[in-house]
Amino acid sequence: MSFHNNFDQWLAMTERQNCPVCQQLPMPEGMVDIVELPNSWLNVEPVECLRGACHLTSRQHVIELYEFNDDELLAFMKEVQLCAKALKIVTNAVKINYEIHGNSVPHLHVHLYPRYRDDAFPGQAIDYNQKKRIYSAEEFKAFVDEMRKVIAENSRVN
Repeated sequence: MSFHNNFDQWLAMTERQNCPVCQQLPMPEGMVDIVELPNSWLNVEPVECLRGACHLTSRQHVIELYEFNDDELLAFMKEVQLCAKALKIVTNAVKINYEIHGNSVPHLHVHLYPRYRDDAFPGQAIDYNQKKRIYSAEEFKAFVDEMRKVIAENSRVN
């Protein structure tokens, strides 16, 4: 669902009382919280278009970055930085891509995509429609555990 397909439904979800994130509606099947931070939480799904793809969701109901005051923005972006650094360490990716859309769920969240020399999208944008199961159950658990460990280690440093 995108605002392009059902604008009235999307517009209704911009209100906190109708926001699926704020109302804590069930997450997609298999999605887990990697870590809860003071201003956000980091999620991952076993079905994704790139290995290690995650998203960091604001605890505060905002749709656009400009809705944060300066302190809130800095706090949120520091958590984006922390999670992106951990993702780079854990995946050994060449580059981390950052994407903010909100076209489907109007609650601020940042997609973190590790990019690899041999990923499925060389020299092009990520095709989100190419999602597939990219982890065995054991690999998924190991990825989540390693992310938690690296985030905890780097949180103590900051």
